[in-house]
Amino acid sequence: MKKKRNLLVPLCVLFSVAYILLAARPLKAELQFLPQWTIEVAQNTARSEETDFHDAIPFRLGQTAGYVTADGTVLNVVTFPYKAAISPSYYAPYGTSDKAIAFFAPDGTKAGTITRTGFPFFAEDKQYLFLPGGAAFAKLDDGGQVQWTYESYAPITAFSASPGGCVAGYADGTVVSFGDDGAVDQQFAPGGSEYPVILGADISPSGQLIACVSGQDAQRFVIAKKSSNHTEIIHHEYLQTQTTRQKIVKFSRDESTVFYDCSDGIGVTDCKTGKTRRIPVSGHILSMQEAGRTRTMFVLSRSGNTYTVQVIEPFGIAAGAFSFAAQTACIAVRDDDLFVGKDNTISRIRLVRR
Repeated sequence: MKKKRNLLVPLCVLFSVAYILLAARPLKAELQFLPQWTIEVAQNTARSEETDFHDAIPFRLGQTAGYVTADGTVLNVVTFPYKAAISPSYYAPYGTSDKAIAFFAPDGTKAGTITRTGFPFFAEDKQYLFLPGGAAFAKLDDGGQVQWTYESYAPITAFSASPGGCVAGYADGTVVSFGDDGAVDQQFAPGGSEYPVILGADISPSGQLIACVSGQDAQRFVIAKKSSNHTEIIHHEYLQTQTTRQKIVKFSRDESTVFYDCSDGIGVTDCKTGKTRRIPVSGHILSMQEAGRTRTMFVLSRSGNTYTVQVIEPFGIAAGAFSFAAQTACIAVRDDDLFVGKDNTISRIRLVRR
């Protein structure tokens, strides 16, 4: 009996060592946030003639807009009394009844003039103008001249643009997408609702896919794909709860996933499998921005004076969130750096996996 007990102890030790060696797995690298700098944006930073404006990062905080660089240089700051359109390529302060709207490059030099009344919309290097009445819009060239115009009888209730074209959603429940030459690529009505208004829409970078949130009683989310001679609905679902406000819809750069604003948070749908996840979000969603290499999506939302940045990794995994108090806020992304605007400051946060 004593010999058996003596053998039992080393066997247990050997088993424990073997289990530890065989069962050990390396820990998965986690996303971490490394603060880089925080600057005030009240005025321009001193700069030389060699300052590069080509990778300017736009921001808009309240009645102030402008551009900063990744190293914390404030390239340009402007204030505007009413509204302003801004993108990485252009900005334009404007009023409600301006007969001509001047727009500018990030360095403040005049880039052109829009000679028609309306509301400008800038997306990357593309320019559009929503015309008075709300049912028509125009595509503009680099100088602000009208290239083509599309007019409907119903008001525009959703609009988005990508390198693959643009898409407009209308109060009558119609969705229309266009190539850069103005040709209609797709036109369909998601239907399925008592009141079929389009509340949000996006077009994928290639222009092949369209996603939208539409309707009241019941509200619906739809993904459509362009084919040779018709539009194919590849995914649809009815939302459990609904709201009447406009929605943000956004494709990932690789078109594998679409994110959309729903009343119970963020919907994340795989475009191939149709599988959807719901991620709770506090407040009203204001912006969605995707990081470069990590493919992380950042979602800015607001509830009262509390802003929250929700971090969503690929496959719809909620990686975390942080909140702060402010009167106004914005976010932007360059590569894997997150830029957070808060009242009169902007902070750069680097994303790393460790």
